[in-house]
Amino acid sequence: MSPSQPHQLWLITDNKPGHRNQLEGLANALADLKPLEHHWYDAGLSLTARFQSIVAMNKKAQIKKPDLIIAAGHKTHLLLLVGRFLFGGKSIVLMKPSLPLRLFDLALIPQHDGHFHQNNVISTLGAINKIKPCQTHDKTKGLFLIGGPSKHHGWNSRQMAEQIETIIDSAPDIRWKLTTSRRTPGDFLPLLKHLNNKLAIIPHTETGSDWLPDQLCESGFVWVSEDSVSMIYEALTSGASTGLLEVPILKNGRIQQGIQDLLTSKALYRVTDWLNKTNIPHSGLQLNEAHRCAELILKHFNYVE
Repeated sequence: MSPSQPHQLWLITDNKPGHRNQLEGLANALADLKPLEHHWYDAGLSLTARFQSIVAMNKKAQIKKPDLIIAAGHKTHLLLLVGRFLFGGKSIVLMKPSLPLRLFDLALIPQHDGHFHQNNVISTLGAINKIKPCQTHDKTKGLFLIGGPSKHHGWNSRQMAEQIETIIDSAPDIRWKLTTSRRTPGDFLPLLKHLNNKLAIIPHTETGSDWLPDQLCESGFVWVSEDSVSMIYEALTSGASTGLLEVPILKNGRIQQGIQDLLTSKALYRVTDWLNKTNIPHSGLQLNEAHRCAELILKHFNYVE
């Protein structure tokens, strides 16, 4: 590849929002460092969709072959390897793969998924996301990001509503907004109706792709339900002061240990910390894993001029 030519970046998605978010974040970070052209391919739920993607890859490869092929989601792994075998390029997977690590040129794996010593692994603090650090946080604005029950966490809508009301009542000068997720139970929002003059509620169905990045950049305080690990790291990446809303824990593991490490380092705080301290301590954590990993990828494949 000539240094004057843009990198050819192929992105393989299973269309799950979280996985696409990771791909977009890394693609944006790479584009900030190097000129590139990117093309999306669908791993889909069917063999037909994957075959159609291979046909599309072939057409594109007739013009320009890929330099990097990046995929996120277990259903994308086979298409990633087939694409590399047929058309060349370096294969990068954004998770602990379900296939042997040696099959991939590079794997970006969150620390909570384990520690690996292979030279084709980059360990990340949480999942990569497309949020960028901001310097525009307004201490008069606050944001609640609400998830829902998961395989690691239970849920208690009333307990969650009580935490939110306690926070709002303790900081009446802050203008608060709240959004939900696809996992948020239907009985939750009705419990907040009496706060309608103190809290603006925007259901996730009414938010666009830019809504969360914009809100994270302008909010001085962000509270995230403990089950929403990806949103915790998005809030931290933005640089906002980030609090944790407690939910029942069903299964202790590396994910919970990662959250505890963030609490210990004061990167996160709980409601009791908020109530007991006038000034919330800030760890000074500067998180931008997409940018850091983009630099490491270019260095790993000798794409740095």
